[in-house]
Amino acid sequence: MVTLSQVEEQLKKIGCNFRFWGRPEIRELATILLQDEIIEGAVNGQYENGFALLCITNHRLLLIDKKPMFLTLEDIRFDMITEMDYSARLLDSTVHIITPSRKLSFSSWSQHRLRQIMHLTQQKVMEARQHYMMQQFQPAQQTPALSPEYSAPMVGGLAIQGNNSFGQIGMAPYPNPYTKTPILMRRRRYPKFY
Repeated sequence: MVTLSQVEEQLKKIGCNFRFWGRPEIRELATILLQDEIIEGAVNGQYENGFALLCITNHRLLLIDKKPMFLTLEDIRFDMITEMDYSARLLDSTVHIITPSRKLSFSSWSQHRLRQIMHLTQQKVMEARQHYMMQQFQPAQQTPALSPEYSAPMVGGLAIQGNNSFGQIGMAPYPNPYTKTPILMRRRRYPKFY
């Protein structure tokens, strides 16, 4: 378990020093982080249920809303994100994170930090997709020998070998369907009024 002092130290390294706002969320963040997780960005703001902390780590995107007698935690994995929209206005900015099961809208007054979280999330999603694509096509390039349990069907005299990842130890028999969907991003800028 990660201690509160370790979380505060990680937040200071990235330039986030929340002294008054978001202290309950930071204490809750210390209880849900894994040992090898590193905080890469954090911002306070609002979502549909009120004030919350949006935090990005090297493994996931976290939304933490801690109120007296209420707790809301949202754990969004990078391979689940299908679309991200970002819009900036005069005083605040909003990011919409869309997964196959729901849409999260988060607004913050710190446009710089929210935009940084959006860029980090975009990089992590692309890394996850690229890793999946490399993993999918690597066995096809090496043409591994098929295991005796698996017999490839013959179609037109050619054996369909495909991705025999379920024959390898430690590989899941079914790939994650969310990594096959492309990420869509839209940036909207509202006109400035002088």
